[in-house]
Amino acid sequence: MPLIIKLLQMKKVHLLTLIALIMLGLSGCEKAKVTNEATADVFVKAIKNAQGTTVYTAIHSVFSYNVMKSVSVTSPGGATLQLTNFENGGNSFFNEPAVTDYSTTVPTAGAYTYLAKFNDGEEITYTNTLANTSLLPASITSLQKSANGDTVYIKWDAIATTHAYQLKVMKGTTQAYYQPAFADGSVPLKSSLRLGIPVATLLSSGSGSGTYTFELTGLLFESTTYDYIQAISTATQDIAL
Repeated sequence: MPLIIKLLQMKKVHLLTLIALIMLGLSGCEKAKVTNEATADVFVKAIKNAQGTTVYTAIHSVFSYNVMKSVSVTSPGGATLQLTNFENGGNSFFNEPAVTDYSTTVPTAGAYTYLAKFNDGEEITYTNTLANTSLLPASITSLQKSANGDTVYIKWDAIATTHAYQLKVMKGTTQAYYQPAFADGSVPLKSSLRLGIPVATLLSSGSGSGTYTFELTGLLFESTTYDYIQAISTATQDIAL
């Protein structure tokens, strides 16, 4: 969505990466209401299921400075889905995919239609087109502590065509660490990348020892203006600390 790059440079991301980011990034901003207006985006998310197979789903996100009562989306095939109101704030709506929402085939390409119902009663329709493009999850080649035990290093093979990565570390439902979107600025691009996180940081934020899940997400935008997202992918791996 427009502003997404500015928001990605700020702190925190919702799962999906991106929905709570919008809310948190804009929570401190003020804008006088002039007219009801929203932005809508649909993109492909890819993960590996329990069997190691890459599966896909469509992610929907609608944001407005003006409060909305509800938002629904209709697929090119005619199926309609009600989106979730993030924290009941009325500014951000999205879908939280379940395991059963993923398929071995990429979601249907074409125009998705969004119906936003605003608090003042006005209803406005928006469209966003999904291309038949996806981003494979990264191959995490190692996740281990350093020799002296003070740092956890995650190493992965670079994803072809990705524009950026972001990393989130969870201990259960607690977010222990978040690395905002970053890109490989090397020339030529590296074939593998590595990121280190102090163990003390994780243990402090994650409330002590236990199993920590590293969630590495690749981001692919529709164009080099870096506004609308085309596809994301997430790879996960656990480590005991």
